[in-house]
Amino acid sequence: MARNKLSVDFTGVDRYIERLQELGGESTKRAIEGALKASQAYVANSAAQAMKPHDKTGAVSRSIVRNAPVEWTGDTVAAIPVGFKISDGGLPSIFLMYGTKVHGQPHITPDRALYNAVYGAKVKHKVRELQRAAFDKVIERVMKS
Repeated sequence: MARNKLSVDFTGVDRYIERLQELGGESTKRAIEGALKASQAYVANSAAQAMKPHDKTGAVSRSIVRNAPVEWTGDTVAAIPVGFKISDGGLPSIFLMYGTKVHGQPHITPDRALYNAVYGAKVKHKVRELQRAAFDKVIERVMKS
């Protein structure tokens, strides 16, 4: 499984969780799972786009983590794997992202676009926006019912 994991992390998340807990039910868990699944889908699509120049056989692209389950470690603490599944053909993604050297000379130049598609600041910013939107959606739904 991918070692890189995302958790729900945006400004004000504690207030959102408190609000959902006040409303009761399974709404907190639903919001967290929705936020994490949206985050995973965004990172997977971002990585797939960045892999296009390298996708000769499709093996590395098939190793992009999609539809992995949310891993719960508490009532409101969860994470979801993102990136590449190294044990399932994703090992070359490391060489592509970080580059390689042979006898001290660059052999494969690091692909910053691929690295940024998984770890970049813009992706992290978009993930925070998606997570906030997922929480807003659940709160809105709960308030209407």
